[in-house]
Amino acid sequence: MPGPLSAPQYPFSAVYGMEQVKKALMCAMVNPRVKTVLIIGASGTGKTLVARSLGRISGKRIVNVPLNVTDEQLFGCLDIEFAIKEGKIELQDGLLKRADGNILYMDDVNLFEQRMTNGVIDAVLTGKVRIERENISTSYDVDTILVATMNVHDSYLSPAILDHFDICVKADYPDDEAGRTEILRRSLAFDEDPDAFAEAYADKDAEVSRRIADAKEIVKSLALDDEVLEAIATVSGGMDIQGSRGDLSATNVAISLAAIDGRSTVSFDDVEEASMMCLAHRRKVIGGRRVDKMEKVVRSSVGFNTESRAIFKAVHPSRENPKIDDAEAEEAPSAVDPRAVAKEDEGKGKTEDVITKIGETFETIDLFDRESAKARGVSRNKGKRGMQKTDTRTGRYVGSRITEQKNPDLAFDATVRAAAPYQLKRHAEAETDMAVIIEKSDMREKIRETRTSSTFLFAVDTSGSLIIRNRMTAVKGAILSLLKQHYIKKDRVGFLTFNEKSITMLLQPSKEVECIYKLLDDLAIGKRTPLSAALQYLSDYMSMYVKKRPNDECYVVLVTDGGANIPLDPDDTETDPLEEALGIARKMNVPNVKWIVIDSEKRYDTVHHAKSFADALHARYYTLDELRIVTHEEERLVHTATPHIIK
Repeated sequence: MPGPLSAPQYPFSAVYGMEQVKKALMCAMVNPRVKTVLIIGASGTGKTLVARSLGRISGKRIVNVPLNVTDEQLFGCLDIEFAIKEGKIELQDGLLKRADGNILYMDDVNLFEQRMTNGVIDAVLTGKVRIERENISTSYDVDTILVATMNVHDSYLSPAILDHFDICVKADYPDDEAGRTEILRRSLAFDEDPDAFAEAYADKDAEVSRRIADAKEIVKSLALDDEVLEAIATVSGGMDIQGSRGDLSATNVAISLAAIDGRSTVSFDDVEEASMMCLAHRRKVIGGRRVDKMEKVVRSSVGFNTESRAIFKAVHPSRENPKIDDAEAEEAPSAVDPRAVAKEDEGKGKTEDVITKIGETFETIDLFDRESAKARGVSRNKGKRGMQKTDTRTGRYVGSRITEQKNPDLAFDATVRAAAPYQLKRHAEAETDMAVIIEKSDMREKIRETRTSSTFLFAVDTSGSLIIRNRMTAVKGAILSLLKQHYIKKDRVGFLTFNEKSITMLLQPSKEVECIYKLLDDLAIGKRTPLSAALQYLSDYMSMYVKKRPNDECYVVLVTDGGANIPLDPDDTETDPLEEALGIARKMNVPNVKWIVIDSEKRYDTVHHAKSFADALHARYYTLDELRIVTHEEERLVHTATPHIIK
């Protein structure tokens, strides 16, 4: 019988540009200590194309891990047919077993469940897969290389997972007309006749294969002296890299680069390029700075700055590449912290723009992202929802569990696997013509996962104090910024205002949040602040709302200066409105509702009552100024423009 059909592979040498990506993949082929490679870039830049073309020059098979893969398919599971026929437990090979001696490929690795990604990376790095499930307790060896791709516009990878990637490189699409034209020309030629196209690049691919084979032999005997090791450690320390994985990866990649070049000594260029590939995505956030977590990946193709070059030259001057003079060193791209760089075309105005244009929208932190809120940073995961387990029969089937329900959401595959080892015994004890005998103890129900649904209710204090202190413009700008930057794609957003005149739900939680922009322009202003009544209203409203949508993650964003001055009973002249409102806040306990308080008070010479309400509500607390992501340039300009106060 003919073998399975296989799609024609695009030649490795025919991939236009992406030289750094190609070198990264070749390093993984050359050095057995380089196990994991991550290729990042926007959609359509050729990440998948270059990764899958690796099979042509390596002689290895590309084992693809689909996004909907299950644990059993990936790691291995019980061989049901063998168990039923023989009554014995035996492991059926998974994708990782098939990847032994080959290349494991994960497209859009950031979209996989983190638990599964951790399991794959651990198996690749340790060379061993351990299985504990379905009465199976076993392990097997696996020698493979993990090549993964990631779209920078999707959700991010955690720093812990990124740290396990030896190499992280960016797939750049050419922005020049000649480059784009050549890509079109090659693509059309490949589609018209794949075999002829591959034949045209056969000699170049053979040359790459030869370089890889020769480099493998050089790597076996190439040894680094202490000076080079010290230089790598010094550069890594200068970039504030935590842990030793980055240092080890840079060392192995530097060796690989030298070997690919046919050299038995490591040069300055090798250490520089290895640092670009191995260290940039591991840099930590500058202390106290609110930054974008994903920029560390987007800008991973940076090089040494002048300081890094100076460090290397001081430690090991004999390795300095004579082709690079000081002028070129000054022009080299700076090894900046990728996570500490905001958008290049935003926030670079003069100091007075930062200080006076407070009503304009600006780039904001993500109040609701757990990790970024903790670090006062911003998540690239803007507008995207997470995943949560659900008890309904909707959602993606991700696992199974033992059940005693009468009518469960039956996981048939898991149930059969649980029953399979006992079939010989059961058929011997029972007279039945059933192929599989299933007992109650075998029953498994499905564990399903679905996208989280979220509701955000903005409750804004529109009292006269905001007008007196000229803060309403800033409040409007902040709310617009939050909606514009982060929540326009969230599930539902509501908008409520309160002042002396009324407590008004201007917009019930809805996906049509664009109308809030118009509502902000027409806000009715009152003189005083009925904070007690507003809190009571919010408590009653959210209590009813969570009953209707029990699976929602609900947030109330309270924007106020905390200056309560109207009690629940307007005619009550004895009750302190502030203490009454704080008492109501302390007693509020609405399930599945989280609170965030944004303080609209700017003055530093007064008590910030909003902070007291945040404590009473167990809420996160921010001032309006803390919502803004401050760029390096803004921070420098503000600092230099601030006069020193001499007491």
